Amino acid sequence: MKFNRRHFLKTTLILSTTGLGSLETRLASAEWSAVRFAESGFDQTLKQISNGKPIVESDKINLDIPEIAENGALVPFTVTSTLDDPIKTISIIVEQNPVPLIIQTQLMPELEIFMSARLKIANSSFVFAIAEGEKVCYSVKKKVKVTIGGCGG
Repeated sequence: MKFNRRHFLKTTLILSTTGLGSLETRLASAEWSAVRFAESGFDQTLKQISNGKPIVESDKINLDIPEIAENGALVPFTVTSTLDDPIKTISIIVEQNPVPLIIQTQLMPELEIFMSARLKIANSSFVFAIAEGEKVCYSVKKKVKVTIGGCGG
């Protein structure tokens, strides 16, 4: 069999992608917590998120989300913070959703606090961003109105 440059590149690409697919790191793998994301009430979800810590409102957390969502299935949001307290987790909760907990991320203390994604909101509701610190949980909430049919009314 003739071995040329094209054959070499094709073989190398196949072997490298196969090898990368088998690698798994603990930090990069996501875990699904069925208990945390189970259908439950808003108050019960807050208790799970806070881990027994008090929840206080803070103006050092910024939740950027539209006030009116014409499509409740794709609502963009961004969370940033200027808190001095090292943050362990950030959680996004939608009060009126059947499953209130939308996202919960664990952060390394060295990272700058920034999260951006899209979420699904069933009905007009308050959206909460909760940041878990060492001794207290910080929160911010914004009201989002979901319009039916996308007419803005």
